[in-house]
Amino acid sequence: MAISIYNEFSDYMMFRDIKKVDVIEGEHNNTDIHITEELIIEQFRTIYDFHKKAFGFNGYLRNRLNNNTGKIIEEYKIYNKKLAGDIDNIKRDGPKNPFEELIIKYGKEVINRGEQCIRVAYDSDYIGIIKRSMRRTEICLGNTDFQNIKKRNFIEVVNFESCSYNMVEMDCLCLLNKLKKKGVKLDLQRLVNEFCQVEELEDSSSKFLVALLSYPHEFMKCCSRYREGKKQWSQERFSEKLIKALIQDGDSLL
Repeated sequence: MAISIYNEFSDYMMFRDIKKVDVIEGEHNNTDIHITEELIIEQFRTIYDFHKKAFGFNGYLRNRLNNNTGKIIEEYKIYNKKLAGDIDNIKRDGPKNPFEELIIKYGKEVINRGEQCIRVAYDSDYIGIIKRSMRRTEICLGNTDFQNIKKRNFIEVVNFESCSYNMVEMDCLCLLNKLKKKGVKLDLQRLVNEFCQVEELEDSSSKFLVALLSYPHEFMKCCSRYREGKKQWSQERFSEKLIKALIQDGDSLL
């Protein structure tokens, strides 16, 4: 059997009637529109249509797709481990600034929450979800923003650079986490259920997504930035960011 060769994954998707565009016409910035749950559910349907056309890709790409299947759980495990190490070091040497005082105040509780999220994710038939994803050769868009994908007469996509082999659940997580970070008030459990219904997924996927949405991602990310020194923020700025991260992470859904 001949294997089709493409330079980019976008070339293949254009062959599958996905239209690559420079901009999604008529759409505004997410901060300028009132994002309703109905609008999000409609976006889920568009994402599902993209998934159906991407499933089973077995061509050859000169610029290959990354395989990110299972990557996020491993990333979350590392976050937990490194924050636990930070807490031990700060307790041993004493906090040097207000940011480290906040780590001592909230860090252990955040780690416990993160560990619970990972346990629930594993208990939600995590291995079965991975096997399904690999069996169907699932591919995620990665960037599921309203400015990156829209359905009109065709599905229009601006940027394919975040496409990867991954569980389709990750496209839902990406969209809802970004909206959650922006402070959009949503019934996340309802939206997760709607996504799984649109994608025809099992209840295990709903439980899996709820666990990942409950993970204290913003807090962990802020601690990572402080640890790695990549952001040249003042100690006060880091402290403000950490408090904001607590608010953005919100309450656990578990």
